[in-house]
Amino acid sequence: MATRLVTKGRLRAIAPWAALSLLFVATSVLVGLLGFVKDSERVTIGAHAATVSPTFDGHATLDFGAVLPRLRIASNEPFGLGVNIDVQETNATNLGDLINRDALIAAQPEGETARIRQAVQEMVVGDAVAGAATGFLVVVVVATLWAMIGYRRRRELWHLVHRHERRVEHRAVVVLVAMVVTVAAIFGPARMRRVDAPPTEWTSLAQLLPELHLDNQLQGVEVASGFSTTGGVGLIKTAVETYQRSSQFYGQLKEKARGIGDRIHQPGKDETVAIQVNDRHDNIGMDPVAAEVAKVAGAKLLIDAGDDTSSGAPWEDFSINSLRQHFKDFKVVATPGNHDAGGHVADVMRKSGFTVLDSKPVEIDGIRFLGDADPNWTGLGVEGPGNETIGHQSKRLADIACAQPADKRISTFVVHDPAEFVDTAARGCAPLLLSGHLHRQVGPETKVVDGRPVTTYTNGTTGGAGYSFALGYTLRRPGEVTLITYLKGQPVGLQTVTAELTGDITVGAYTPLSS
Repeated sequence: MATRLVTKGRLRAIAPWAALSLLFVATSVLVGLLGFVKDSERVTIGAHAATVSPTFDGHATLDFGAVLPRLRIASNEPFGLGVNIDVQETNATNLGDLINRDALIAAQPEGETARIRQAVQEMVVGDAVAGAATGFLVVVVVATLWAMIGYRRRRELWHLVHRHERRVEHRAVVVLVAMVVTVAAIFGPARMRRVDAPPTEWTSLAQLLPELHLDNQLQGVEVASGFSTTGGVGLIKTAVETYQRSSQFYGQLKEKARGIGDRIHQPGKDETVAIQVNDRHDNIGMDPVAAEVAKVAGAKLLIDAGDDTSSGAPWEDFSINSLRQHFKDFKVVATPGNHDAGGHVADVMRKSGFTVLDSKPVEIDGIRFLGDADPNWTGLGVEGPGNETIGHQSKRLADIACAQPADKRISTFVVHDPAEFVDTAARGCAPLLLSGHLHRQVGPETKVVDGRPVTTYTNGTTGGAGYSFALGYTLRRPGEVTLITYLKGQPVGLQTVTAELTGDITVGAYTPLSS
């Protein structure tokens, strides 16, 4: 005789568990979704502090306050997910500087877009955990109450409710009243309030500025209509022109970088290529150019020799965000410069997954590194000493490098200021010593110390910086990166690639290093 798969006994046995599971899912989703809709996170976006809040209007909307109009662009995310970005304080001293800075950062938005997406993902995870915890609590409370009441009392309550002659009608009334109350609670307050202001009307940027030829990205931007829009057309036009000049100049550099493969030394068997950047000084426009050079050269490792910012302040997080996004598939070794001092930049680097050198030897892809942050502190127009002098740091790091055993010898010594590697170079305790800081190329210079070749090299400014701030729609000086070839963890060659002020790309000759 065949056994029935579904029986009343089995249904009664699984019904409580099914009900508890359904209760857990419903409560978790409801609480999590409500928490997400009302959630927000304060982050640094571009050169501003900002509050990011999720929406379901399918747009990323930037609210600049009362002076400038709101902007929005389609988010193209599933379920109509969007964000509202309440742009707040900045350190810009005047409106013109603020407009230009925002436009230049917007021309390379990858880093900030990734930061906003990360903020939303953090809110999703946090609210999902809160929803699940609430669902679990509700299930525990219901299950506990169910067990406390007991089988006998539950049956008495069941018979009490069902023995009434008009129980069906009473149930229907209860359900109907519950539905009416729920619907009224959701939609009633909004319907009862009188609307004093008309809904926002949006104008496309192309309609607002018909005299400008906009790229595909700007074609999708809309501007909130109103006094701030009509009164600020000149400011908007200035921002758009700055954005386009920056996009065009660095876009052309990136395009030319794609065509230099036949002039770049390609890695052979067992060879690894690293790319060195330094003295970017907030000029994120060069990041896609450097990343394209790295791609053409087959590089897998980024060496950052410092001064990614101008003052090491939180508003400059966009510079690290951009570097991380454009080199997201790279392992990164970094040493903060004198303009990155204060600890904030190093913390952001670590959170971004960078290996920040701090006087301890580290090995990455078979390459042994040693270095440390610049001991001096230099802001925009402000200078100050650090915890030690450069001379003391140079001797201290040399002692560490020279104390390494022969089979663990430092392969590459990375600092920001070339004065920091003087003692290590003089004692011959590393074959390659890299730096930046001078904003001009020095070397490579090779000397033989105790029978071992030692090469010192200073890369020019990657950001094309004349002074301490390089963010702009063009370069102030040629922007330089250096490709470093390693064979089984040891440096064997250098090659420079330079973005010229004319918009051309110059490739230096490959320089073999003595081993």
